[in-house]
Amino acid sequence: LVAASVFLTSVQGVRKPVLKNHTAVPAPSEQAPKSEALTPYYYGLIEEYRTVLEEDPNNLAAVIALGNAYFDSGQWHEAIRLYERALAINPRSADVHTDMGTAYRNMGRTDRALAEYRRALELEPGHMDARYNLGVVYAYDVKDYTQAIAIWKQVLRLEPNYPEADAMRAAIAKFKKALKKDVQ
Repeated sequence: LVAASVFLTSVQGVRKPVLKNHTAVPAPSEQAPKSEALTPYYYGLIEEYRTVLEEDPNNLAAVIALGNAYFDSGQWHEAIRLYERALAINPRSADVHTDMGTAYRNMGRTDRALAEYRRALELEPGHMDARYNLGVVYAYDVKDYTQAIAIWKQVLRLEPNYPEADAMRAAIAKFKKALKKDVQ
């Protein structure tokens, strides 16, 4: 009981990054690792969260944590299933919408990723991870550099010290150069 209490307390304060290190990268592979290929760390976390949810199926923190464990292990379908379950409990979580958007992106579902990021921004206009990732999708998946530049400029204006500020500035310069070249 004490272990479960400590576990649930630690889960409630956890918020994982949307993209690992917020790095703008080309679309990842659509193939997720098989569950037997999971590191023991993820396997243990997944089993622990499942056990908690057997006892308390509506434990929002555990539902989100299990979704995050699936996300971190590359099991996008399972992550989305858990994020949908979390949103059934609390539909106003911009963090969950953002993470679900990234899981959709990792599956090659650009349309759904954009919809989830937009929903996150409707709920929380200052959600920088959703805004940043919206720019990532426009830049690397949609190839709409003008839109990506505009979005990332908003991020930089609102939060100049955002963790990926330097990468965004470099990408903006690169995309501006590419857009100029296309005009000529």
